[in-house]
Amino acid sequence: MNRASRRCAAALALLAAQGAAVAAISAGAAEEFTRKSGLWVQMDSIGAQVRSGMSDSLDKAGDDVPAERKARMLDCAQSAFAADAMRAIATDAVAGALNPEDARPLQGWFDSPLGRKIAAEEESSARQVIEPQERVRRGGEALAAASPARRTALQSILTETHSVDIMADTLIEMAFAVQQGMASLDPAVTPARVAAIRQGMMARRPQLVDHYTQISLPAYAFTYARLGDDEIQRYAEHLASPAAKAFNAGSTRGVARALGAGSAKLGKCLAGAGGDAAKP
Repeated sequence: MNRASRRCAAALALLAAQGAAVAAISAGAAEEFTRKSGLWVQMDSIGAQVRSGMSDSLDKAGDDVPAERKARMLDCAQSAFAADAMRAIATDAVAGALNPEDARPLQGWFDSPLGRKIAAEEESSARQVIEPQERVRRGGEALAAASPARRTALQSILTETHSVDIMADTLIEMAFAVQQGMASLDPAVTPARVAAIRQGMMARRPQLVDHYTQISLPAYAFTYARLGDDEIQRYAEHLASPAAKAFNAGSTRGVARALGAGSAKLGKCLAGAGGDAAKP
């Protein structure tokens, strides 16, 4: 490499380093935001849901699956979707999506009285033991009685948080994890067959998006029923801000990456569990 080329390479490296420094916030700040937004808790629940789904499927299989194999498969699901690993991936995505100038408005929102109130309402709603159909029914009633401005603000909140996409992708990956686990019981199942299972599920994504689009607005109306119209409007305005848009984009990528990494780990773990089960 000649001197000019070396200078060019050095300049490009410097620019890249400067760009990386500008295009991300600290891991600590990103973790704080994932905690305060509820994303931290969401990552914790995914592993439990995958393990529960696989456990239900294994119970249906009855005695066809040896107890030792069942235990290994459930351990694989638990380790592949471990909360710490899922959180780390999501937090990294958030950190990479935010610029340093995004930190102050996000901090201001999460620590504001309204930001704290909304977080409390979301936690309260999540803790309520109520059938999904009943939640949607009550939300539908609240939506029918809502003013046009409130309905518009709720729709904006739904759109800006990417909730429908996140729910569809989460369901697909959790269902694939369970199917992947059950497929591992058949030695004749090839990697191509496993890939076909995923492709089949992804083909259903438009239908899942339609389904969640229909039920999510009433669900949001239920969750935020105790907030006033002005509070709902202010929340929608916050979510439309550049900092909130960047955070939600990072959150969406983080969930997708964490789910993908979990599925990959599960496949490797199940392959090992299958091999161990085949040993005398």
